[in-house]
Amino acid sequence: MELPPAWQRPDPLRGLEDAPWSVLAHGAGVDDLMRRVVHGERATREVACRALADRLLVDDTVSEASVWAVPFLVEMGASYRVPADSRDRVIFLLAAMALASAGFTDDGKRTRRRWNALGRELPRRPPDWITQARYEVAKGAPKVFEALGGAEVACSMALAIAVPEVVPRHVVDVAEALATADRSPRLLALAARVALHLVHDAPVTPGLLRVTAQCNPDLLRAHRDRAYPPNRPPEVTLQLMGYRYAFLAAYGDDQEGVTIRR
Repeated sequence: MELPPAWQRPDPLRGLEDAPWSVLAHGAGVDDLMRRVVHGERATREVACRALADRLLVDDTVSEASVWAVPFLVEMGASYRVPADSRDRVIFLLAAMALASAGFTDDGKRTRRRWNALGRELPRRPPDWITQARYEVAKGAPKVFEALGGAEVACSMALAIAVPEVVPRHVVDVAEALATADRSPRLLALAARVALHLVHDAPVTPGLLRVTAQCNPDLLRAHRDRAYPPNRPPEVTLQLMGYRYAFLAAYGDDQEGVTIRR
C-alpha cells in the first residue's frame, strides 16, 4: 500500500545548514530551534516552538530570517516525520506570518501595513519582508493542505484564513463540514465560516464583522472602539478575527503561543 504524501516527503530540515542563519537579521539560532522542534522531546519541542515564533514573528513583525525560514516551516508542516503537536504550532506560525502587520527594515526599524482612504495598501520601505513572507507562505501552503487532507483541525482553518486564494477544494469541503455540523466546537465552526467567506471572496460588511466579533470580548472591544489602523479593509479585519478564533479553538487563552495581538 502506498504511503500518504506526508509520509513520502523528504527530510523537512534538508538544506537547513546551508542557509546563512548567523548573518541574517533575527536569524541567529533559528536553525537550532527548528531542530529542537522536529527532534526534541515533547517539553523541548513546546519550548522551541514558542521560541521560534518569538524569533520569526517579533511583536507581529517579520524579518529577513522569517522569509528564509518559510520553506523549512512548510516542509515541517507537511511532514509526518514531525510530531503532530509541533506541526500544528508550525502551521499556526505560517498563518500568522502571512498576516503580519509589520516588517523590519535594514536599519532595524519597522515598516507597517497601511492603507489609503480607498482601502488600497500603500507601498512600504524596502526590503518589504511583509510581502515576501506572505508570498512564500502562499507558495508553500498547498503542500501543507495536501498533507492535512481531510483533517478537521484548527491549524488548517488558520492557514486557509491567511491565504484563502490557494485553498484547495478538499479543504473547502472540510470547512463546510465544520461550519455546519452540530458536533463542531463553536470557535472552530466560527473559524471555518470565516475561512469559507474569504475563500469565496464574499463581501465583508460591518454587520458581519460585528457578529463575528461577538464571541470574544477582546475582539468585540476592539471592534466597538475601532482600534484598528486607519482605512484597513474589512477583509483584513475578518482574517485577523478568524485567525484568532482558530487559535483559541486549538489552544484556548494561551497568550504565549503564536498569536496576533491587534
